[in-house]
Amino acid sequence: MSEYWQKALITALLDKYERTSAYKNGTVLERRVMLTLSGGKKSDFPSYDIEDYRKRTDINTAVTESGRLGLVSYEWLRGEEKHILRCVWLNTDRVDEAYHYLDRIPVKDYLAKIVKELERECEAVSAEWIVAYYEDTTTYLKDKLRLCKTLPESSDERKALYRMMRMIDSGSFVSVTERVFSEQCFGDSKYFENHLKSTLLSILRKYIGDMTDAELLRFIGISRYPEPLELRGDITVNGNSMRSFEKGFCFYSDEADTAKIELPADLVRIITIENRANFFAYQAGENELVVYHGGQYSPAKKTLFEKLAEVMPKGCIWYHWGDIDFGGFSMLLRLRREILSCAEPYRMNRDELIRYSDYTRPFENDYAERLRGLSERDLLADCRDCLTYMLEHRVKLEQEAMLIQQ
Repeated sequence: MSEYWQKALITALLDKYERTSAYKNGTVLERRVMLTLSGGKKSDFPSYDIEDYRKRTDINTAVTESGRLGLVSYEWLRGEEKHILRCVWLNTDRVDEAYHYLDRIPVKDYLAKIVKELERECEAVSAEWIVAYYEDTTTYLKDKLRLCKTLPESSDERKALYRMMRMIDSGSFVSVTERVFSEQCFGDSKYFENHLKSTLLSILRKYIGDMTDAELLRFIGISRYPEPLELRGDITVNGNSMRSFEKGFCFYSDEADTAKIELPADLVRIITIENRANFFAYQAGENELVVYHGGQYSPAKKTLFEKLAEVMPKGCIWYHWGDIDFGGFSMLLRLRREILSCAEPYRMNRDELIRYSDYTRPFENDYAERLRGLSERDLLADCRDCLTYMLEHRVKLEQEAMLIQQ
């Protein structure tokens, strides 16, 4: 039992030592790394119960034995010598021996190994959000000298996370269900759900945006079921004209790769619409194609958009109608960056904000900073008037409000 308490005490002392600014900064330690033992609720080691004779004497023995090894020094409570300990502190000139006694790796060495892992993995991927996650996590480990919540402590789970990120980054799938993804990546259809799904969602939420779990996973091509790709208008898919479906039609994400898309030569407009209510409410003209965009588009939807852009007839204009907010403009930016640089905003302007001012919503400082960064992008230069108005008045507008008759 004495050895158990020796290890517990030295572990607590090393934990406290590794939290000091001197350890983090590599400077000289000016104060003792000490645990107060007696002191009731103020004790740094609550297991030291002076009313419990057996436990108290076991811990006393553990401290004196650790002192004999030179790992710690200690002090008895005045008048209670060899009976009740007041405090114990780490002999920092013997700290290497303390680590050796516990067979423990110093946190700096442990984290340095993980930093090398992250740097290696960062070089192996290209997706911006994965690179940003690895770079930010590396910085956090170096600055805080502790693991962050989105990086598994277990070496095996970290390896699994790295494998998962490489597979997502590889573009080896356009659309895959969760169980199939897990089987392909880990050889276990439930491993992703049981071990890494919540971690991945936390990462996606930070680097992609505040969306539902299903939307975040669809963004990288993973879904519980195949994603419907919804359209309305004059289009031919795999030799079949869909013009007669007035309410629109859909095919599924697992068919996106093989779908053959044809558009009529007289098509004048393609419009992608962010929200479902607006998608159904939009009154399409004779020579228009309406596409339900949803949130940040998935790999399958990106494949559909690429195919539409490839066969879009000369003179046809691609519009995007989204919320007048960070999400809506970031979707337009992405369309311009990845699909068609000349995509135009539809009803995403200063006049609409003024017209529907009764339905706008305010936003906070952190949102304003993100929006300001978006407004500085060259690809959104033509939208700067609207973005500047939003920043000056701290307002945003959901596109469903535009369905209200003014």
